[in-house]
Amino acid sequence: MQRSNNKVESDVREELEWDPLIDGSRIIVRANDGLVTLTGVVGTYYELTRASEDAWKIRGVTGVDNELRVGLLGEVVEDDVILADSVAALDADNHVPKGSLTVLVTDGWVTLRGEVRHHFEKTSARHAVGRVAGVLGITDEITIGSQPIPSDVADRINKAFRRSAIIDDSRIQVSSSGHTIYLDGEVGSWFAMRDAENAAWNAPGVTNVVDRLLIDA
Repeated sequence: MQRSNNKVESDVREELEWDPLIDGSRIIVRANDGLVTLTGVVGTYYELTRASEDAWKIRGVTGVDNELRVGLLGEVVEDDVILADSVAALDADNHVPKGSLTVLVTDGWVTLRGEVRHHFEKTSARHAVGRVAGVLGITDEITIGSQPIPSDVADRINKAFRRSAIIDDSRIQVSSSGHTIYLDGEVGSWFAMRDAENAAWNAPGVTNVVDRLLIDA
């Protein structure tokens, strides 16, 4: 049974208020048949991305349109300070290979370039920089180096699905072309979709995952 727009909006607002890492006082939530739209202002880029994750946790949400903007409270942070702090954040992250990435900053917007070996290293870099004060957005130009991909990569991913407590592997079709994995079918929640994506990314040799899964909420 589809939940009412008012109930979805109320639950999303409560989740944002419940999250101690987000100031939800300037976030406006609107719901329309499962699609949640977030507008308003948050203090950091990290809060912007986390707000989407919080909205996806709510039952009945089938899509999130994040239109939030980052608006700094107080003085604007200069680009050279953001650059230095971003480089320091990357160096301090144990999952990001030292010296593998370069950072460019223009008017608070950070561009990350370079090559890593694994997707989790790419994700860790974005998360590390997203927490830096003054960052208004991130352009991710990080590439994943090509490694040999096993011929049974789809079977390995399906086995990972079967090990998961939240994925119904019978509703997901896995296919591959070169180093790209395609996921088709339906999942029961955003968490299942994210878990499926992560499982595909963890397979050796994968450099791209195309997620065409639908959420059956």
